[in-house]
Amino acid sequence: MTRLTGHIVNRAATGGDRRVEAAPGVILRAPESFSALDDCLAEMRAEGVDRLVIDGGDGTVREVLSRAPEIWVGAPLSYAIVPNGNTNLIARHAGRIEAGAVARLGGAKTRTLNLMKVERTGERALRGFILGAGAYEKATRFAQKKVEARHGRQVVETVMTLLRSEELRAPTAIGLGLDGIEPAMEPRLLAAMTTFADPLILGLNPFRTREAGPLRYLDVAANPPHLLLAAGFLAAGRPRKWMRDHYRVGAAGDATLKLDTNFVMDGEAFSPGPDGRLRITAAETATFLSL
Repeated sequence: MTRLTGHIVNRAATGGDRRVEAAPGVILRAPESFSALDDCLAEMRAEGVDRLVIDGGDGTVREVLSRAPEIWVGAPLSYAIVPNGNTNLIARHAGRIEAGAVARLGGAKTRTLNLMKVERTGERALRGFILGAGAYEKATRFAQKKVEARHGRQVVETVMTLLRSEELRAPTAIGLGLDGIEPAMEPRLLAAMTTFADPLILGLNPFRTREAGPLRYLDVAANPPHLLLAAGFLAAGRPRKWMRDHYRVGAAGDATLKLDTNFVMDGEAFSPGPDGRLRITAAETATFLSL
């Protein structure tokens, strides 16, 4: 039986405007809105697609991963990424394919990753890999507007922008509760989470921990001491004992965030919803193909 592959192209992504043609056994679609993406995915499910190629950046991957599990309920589905965004961090961890290899996935290698699922009141659940609030959201927004950098440079520029700017380092009220603990609002510099176990990019590994749990977190208190020095140790994944009271790195099974400002997930900002409460789990997985 011939397997069908679905190919979703985001033409608004970097490089997405190149010419792409459907290969035999491939259903190619280029939706121009979220509702159109929903329709394309429903069509592919009805046609029997069991492999999805996501052609775009981290935001495109997040949007497909947020929708597809709710459409392919109870059916096996795997993904492949043709990276065409600004940072493409997800493809660095999940693996990648070239656009011309969409029809040749039979011998692909597989990698299964834990998905971060974020549930908000009155909103569709988000699924992805990296989430941040506080200075993380501020610095990401500033970098996107002011810094003309792509791929790894954009990540590095975001970090450097945060470290240089007193305005971005201003405390934010954030509640963080881990493993079922109710969060209490406290002033924090930032709170961030990921399901990636490997270094993020260029050897940066701020979520490195020996603790067990699929959800890795970084929790930095407001006005932490020796921020520039601590940032170097965090980036290397080697926090020191003197940092423990203000810089927490660990792992958990689930988390609850309480926010009164936006958060960022895989490079884009979202509202926390009417009650500002995010329920974050990492029990779901996604299997990725690479060549």
